[in-house]
Amino acid sequence: MAAWLSLAAVQFAFATSPAVGRMALEGYSPYAMSFWRVTGAAVFFALLVLWREGRLPWPERGVRWRVAWLSLLGISLNQMLYLVGLSLSTAVRGGLLVLLIPILTTLWAVLRGAEQWDTRKALGVLSATAGVFALTGVDLLSGVGLGDLFFLANSTCYSIYLVEARPLLRRYSSLQVVTWVFWAALPVLALVPLCGVPLIPSDKGLETHAALLWIVLVPTIWSYLGNIIALRYVAASVAAIAICVQPVIAALLAVWLLDEQVHLRECVCFVLILAGVLLALMPKRHVGAPITPANPEPEVNRR
Repeated sequence: MAAWLSLAAVQFAFATSPAVGRMALEGYSPYAMSFWRVTGAAVFFALLVLWREGRLPWPERGVRWRVAWLSLLGISLNQMLYLVGLSLSTAVRGGLLVLLIPILTTLWAVLRGAEQWDTRKALGVLSATAGVFALTGVDLLSGVGLGDLFFLANSTCYSIYLVEARPLLRRYSSLQVVTWVFWAALPVLALVPLCGVPLIPSDKGLETHAALLWIVLVPTIWSYLGNIIALRYVAASVAAIAICVQPVIAALLAVWLLDEQVHLRECVCFVLILAGVLLALMPKRHVGAPITPANPEPEVNRR
């Protein structure tokens, strides 16, 4: 029960990111927000590892290049692309296009040979692609459509990260890997203040600063930590499917907090991408081969 509650809390935490992020963007630039998210999470996870293990174990020399590459994909680019997209698009669309992550993760795993291609995966990718075109095909290079392109790039980076992180997650704990990739992102995010981007706006009210604090503590720190807790007991494929509730919660919060509207095109996109996710992640049923301790369900994602 605790694992399921943790998984539900993680989905809610991620779902608050679009609406509350838009509130923080009233004062903070996407790059300043990325700086605070990464710095806050890096410090928190380092202290957590230090408290649990009494030391900070760093990656071995042979895997440091992989940690740096994963950090660039899963943290630095992931954070900045998402927040730039959010500044150009809407919170409803930001919550909706997160559904692309399971689809793109499956597609990259197939391209890398980690999973086998089949009819269900192909239909899932086609359905999700139709959903994206239904949403952004008209205004792809202007207005909110440009923001959607940043969301697509963000989802692509994070999906590649999920697949490429698997070898490290087989050798080290999720907590260690998460700590490493956040710390490896710090040199990249240090470029933000060095380029003259103000980290704290001086002419904004308490609401804007509170929104940023929420983004650091909840959709960033708690989401990564809660996922680690949940995935100890809940199959990762189940956690991947649970992401489907995020767009609904994100849309409700966007309507409530920002007075945004949900249009028919966004509803059609949601149905098509949701169908694609369910098709792509639906496991094949093999008669006479039930899931048992000797035949466990394979992990799909660890986040």
